[in-house]
This record gives sequence, structure tokens and C-alpha cells, in this order.
Amino acid sequence: MLISFSCGNFLSYDSVQTLNLKSGKKLRTKKDHLFYSENAGTILKFAAIYGANSAGKSNLFKAMNVVRSFILTGQLAQNSAELYCRIKKQNIEEPSFFEISFLVDDIPYTYGLKIDMQRRIVVSEWLFFTKGENKHYLFNKDEAGAKIKFGSVLSDCEEITVLSNVFSGGESPFLYCMNHNTKSFYEKNPNAVILKKIFEWFAVHFEVIYPEQPISDTALLYESMTLKKYADYLSFFRTGIVDIEKKEVSEDFVKSNLSVIDRANIDLQINLVRTNNLFTKEKKEWSAVIRNRANIFTIKMDKSGTVKFYVLKFIHQYGNERVAYEMRRESDGTYRLFQLLDVLLTVKNKVFVIDEISRCMHPLLTIKFVEMFLKLAKDRNVQLIVTTHETRLMKHEFLRRDEVWICDNNDDGSSKLSSFNEQQVRIDKVMDENYMEGTFGGIPKWE
Repeated sequence: MLISFSCGNFLSYDSVQTLNLKSGKKLRTKKDHLFYSENAGTILKFAAIYGANSAGKSNLFKAMNVVRSFILTGQLAQNSAELYCRIKKQNIEEPSFFEISFLVDDIPYTYGLKIDMQRRIVVSEWLFFTKGENKHYLFNKDEAGAKIKFGSVLSDCEEITVLSNVFSGGESPFLYCMNHNTKSFYEKNPNAVILKKIFEWFAVHFEVIYPEQPISDTALLYESMTLKKYADYLSFFRTGIVDIEKKEVSEDFVKSNLSVIDRANIDLQINLVRTNNLFTKEKKEWSAVIRNRANIFTIKMDKSGTVKFYVLKFIHQYGNERVAYEMRRESDGTYRLFQLLDVLLTVKNKVFVIDEISRCMHPLLTIKFVEMFLKLAKDRNVQLIVTTHETRLMKHEFLRRDEVWICDNNDDGSSKLSSFNEQQVRIDKVMDENYMEGTFGGIPKWE
């Protein structure tokens, strides 16, 4: 679960702003919308962020993605020098600030970075967990070029000081460095495995999705049983699709329908699997999914190295006639919905951060989707954070007031965040109507 996220000096965010997903203390409604943690208290499973165009909603999610990508790849985007907040000239000389708090094994951890976007280096980096009111640091780096200091959990680990000196250049986060080519280190130092678990939280349990980007957790698309679940949902949401079938196709057919980059990616993945022999007794086959607007392909390789390719066909029923279409024949709304269904189907403990969830979808479809998520989330440790303009979600009989956030502009144009709970909105108010009237800010303004 994500507890909070903060950023500052990043795009439209000048001063540090925080999205806090801890529940409001005085709210008693919709307790099934909450995750209960012994060590972190109650955390919201859903949050919706509203605001005018250019208010900074998407920039908040871009900041989350910068942190995630930097941890997983060790590299910043090529345009990183342009990502500081340009509202103040002096900001170009200041580092950008990011801090994220989350749960791993029901322990709240906080990871933070200060990044010099111009020089593309880590200025500061820290990781600590909280017990009660006390912070317990795993590691901390105070400034660029400084040595990393270790807390009691890691101070006795073999070679960690040596490794930290090797990784002290600051071009990549220490958390990234400690999770690449360090298998033997974790075998010798089981106390340090928490660094691996935290890395895996960013890799597996935290996902940031932009409007044109599919969700990457594609394991659900491999088996017929789960394909049936996809089809059932698509039918439930009135897309006209009644079934999904897999049809085996040639490698040439797949590659002829993909970009040069996707074709190269397929070859790379297949070669890596064959070269590194990634199969085990438990894992007897390797699978991958390649998606684009036109087609959705699945790929399977068995232990012998035999590779098979499949395309998904979407079945419509016209009287007694079943007609199969590729994804290119489906509407943009159906395509968007299909990309989001992993949110409803996943069984993992996962955080989905989705920008413009209602893009291309009918307002009632968006509402029904969120309603379905909240129903399923009662029995799952799944969290959904979205940006949207769909104000009908605000109705108090549907959401708690602490689940509604507003992104607005300060007088200087910088972005600020606030929740309905902070504004002490009465639960019996018609929140969507008051929002559209400008009561809470976060709407376009014309003088």
C-alpha cells in the first residue's frame, strides 16, 4: 500500500506538496474502503484527484514515475534537465525533492531522493522504517559525494560498506545499485534482504500508467481461464464482446504487425531466456505479451526452446453468428477498458496509479468501473489512485471526502494539493455541484 508521496521543484511543483493516503481521523463512513495496518493505521484504497487542465495532476504522477524508473533502471530520462520547476529562476540550481512512503510486510518504509536534474546525479538518498514515533534508518546519504551511512540493521552486513563506496558516484540510486549483480551479497547477508524486498515493491507492486500506456502486469492474459474472466468483464460493461479466443499465428505475422522496437524487444527477451536458462521445476514455460492498438499477442516458450505465437480475437455475437475481430476493430473506449481490467483481476498486493482513468470511456462506464473496484477491494489489498474530471464520482454516497483531492494553482502558477477532508467539507453537501461552482478550487477560471 502507498501511504504518501511528496515532490518539490519538479515541473509545476515548486514547494513540496504531499498526497497523503492515510484516512481522515473523524470519518466513520465506508470503512470497507480502508486498509487496516497495525503499524501504519488506516490507509485509503482509493483516491481521485481533480483539477483544471494544466493544474498539475499529471505532473504528480510523472514525479512518481521518475522515482520508480530511476530505482528500476538507474537512469534518468534524457530530458531530465528540463524537469525542474521553472517558476523561479533559482530553482535550476536546486535539487528536485521526492519522498514516498509505503508498506512492506506491514512495516511503513519511507524512501527519498534529492536529485540534481542538471548534472543527473543523486544529491541525497535515504531509507527508513517507522515504529511508533521513531524513525530507524537503513541508510542515509546527506549530500553529493558523501559516504552512505548505515543504521543498525545493515551496519553488520559483510561488504556493504565496500559496495557503497563502489556505488558512491551518485549517477544511480544506491537502492538500484544494491539490486543488480548482488545475489551473492544477499545470500551472505539475510538481514539486508529488505533492500531487495523494497526494490521488488517498486518493480512488482507499484505501477504508474499514462493514458496511452497499457498496464504491464500481463500474466493474466496467458491462460484460458483468465481470458474467460476478461471476456466476462467486457460483456458486463456492455462492450458487445462475449468471448476472447487465442489463435496461433506465425512469428512473421506477429513481427509484421509490430514496430521495429517491439520486434527487437521480442528477439531480445527470447534470447535472454534461452541464454540464461530461466526455467525451473516450478517454472516450466516462459510467457510474454506484446500489446498495441491494433493487436494483442501472447508468446510462449517451453523448456525445449520451442516458441509459439498467438493473437487474441474478440468475439461478438450477432444472432447465431459469432464474429471474431482484432483489437483494431474495437472502439477506443473498449481498448481503454481492456487495458484497465488488470486492476479488477489482479490477485497481487498492488498499487495502480492511473492518469486520466476516464479517457475515451463513457462517464457511466467510469463510475461503474470504480464502483466495481471498490466492491472487489473489500477482499483484496489493492489500491487505485487516479486523476479524472468525472465529478459524479464525488457524490458522498459513493466516496468518502478524504478520497477526493484537488490540484489547483497558486497565484504564481505553481501546483498545490489539498483534500476535501482538509477543507472540512460536510458529508451531506452535494460535493460535485459545489466543486463545479468553484467552492473548492481546482476548476478553470475566466476573468
